[in-house]
Amino acid sequence: MDEGERAVAVRRIARAADPDRAIATLFAPAEARDDLFALYAFNAELARIADQVSEPALGAIRLQWWREAIERAAGGETTGHLVADAFGEVLARRSLSRNRIAGLIDARTFDVGETVMPDTRTLDAYLFDTTGALFALAAEIVGAKGEKRDLVAETGGRAYGLVRVMRSLPTLAAKGRTYLAADALARHDTNPETLFRGETTSGLKTLLAEMRGEAQAALKEARFHLVGAGMTGTGLDEAGRTAFLPLCLVEPYLAALGKVRDPLRQVASINPLYRLWRLMRSR
Repeated sequence: MDEGERAVAVRRIARAADPDRAIATLFAPAEARDDLFALYAFNAELARIADQVSEPALGAIRLQWWREAIERAAGGETTGHLVADAFGEVLARRSLSRNRIAGLIDARTFDVGETVMPDTRTLDAYLFDTTGALFALAAEIVGAKGEKRDLVAETGGRAYGLVRVMRSLPTLAAKGRTYLAADALARHDTNPETLFRGETTSGLKTLLAEMRGEAQAALKEARFHLVGAGMTGTGLDEAGRTAFLPLCLVEPYLAALGKVRDPLRQVASINPLYRLWRLMRSR
């Protein structure tokens, strides 16, 4: 497979696993697009390990393989895995943060080893290391400049991550997993076992409404830092803002989530054409 064929294959993986970020990538600087696709394909490969393994030890082995593979690829070695080779080259060429990548991989240990998010603090840390890290790494790839870049990644990652947690609820609950925090469920007189039985309680609906409010507040903070609140020199540059384009989809998804009648059986979605329009309008 030559370099052009590999790039096409990597783009295909990213689009299938993460269509929102993949479409947003089309509005990023041309020289950064393939690198962004490689990042999102890499994340997709990590995310699907939980569905590929039958026990935590096997998941840990695969995660370790990815740690070693991208480092080998960054050093110029061919691993034989097109995503590992593509992202390893990006890692080396862009001098991406090793700490963020390590955190992204380590966070997936939860995916392969646990079925219930124990508490809100752990959920926040998980979102920081996954959706937050993805925004931060994307910002590095496009060369984002601005003193609030990392803060936008953190707050934007929380907003975007909470949306993904709520949208994934019916799919994961059917498999006996949930990213809703157990302490938050208990605070609303419900529990993970109730979710796994497919029982939609009033407490669950109240918690989800609370989470939508938290996501909206995090989005507002991210936008404040993204544009610098009108203060010269504190917002991100134009190229840098393209790394955060997926944030424009948070509000439509929140609206869709608010209209879902049964959050354990319906996946909230938005019209693909509307999604494209939002991204074009926000670039």
